[in-house]
Amino acid sequence: MTRLHITLFLFVFSFSCLRAQQFDVCMEVVATGGGVGFQGNRYFAWTIGETFVPTMSNAGFLLTQGFHQPDPCGKSFVGSQDLSDWGLSLFPNPTEGYMTVRFNPGKNGVLHATVFNMLGSLIADQQILANPEGSLIDASSWQPGVYLLLLQDPISKASSTLRVVRI
Repeated sequence: MTRLHITLFLFVFSFSCLRAQQFDVCMEVVATGGGVGFQGNRYFAWTIGETFVPTMSNAGFLLTQGFHQPDPCGKSFVGSQDLSDWGLSLFPNPTEGYMTVRFNPGKNGVLHATVFNMLGSLIADQQILANPEGSLIDASSWQPGVYLLLLQDPISKASSTLRVVRI
């Protein structure tokens, strides 16, 4: 009888420990600076101080690969997530200038972006995001602070609200 109790206790205890260990693996970069740039039809974003993997050079070009990626954990969602099937990603966040919004190209649609500051004042109204591979939002003229980005499908009126930090 004691073995049964001990086995049952260990099973329940180990199951509760496993459930208590739930966590997400998130890519996060803490850095002191960075920026964005354009050359031809290419968009570049970089973070100073990030960990890098290899550095390659060829014909006068230098490429350092790092971890400047969108946050897959979706921590920036603050309101409704009606557009969850759109596969939204926003990066870099925080930003000093341009942000990229990506969404599922299978949706065959556009999104309207509206930006509010934390006082509810309108900062940018009804910017059309039509490129699912990466539509740009210019935040370079915004004051440093926290903003709310409302993305809305103009056809279904479904929306999602994301938190944006301008540094």
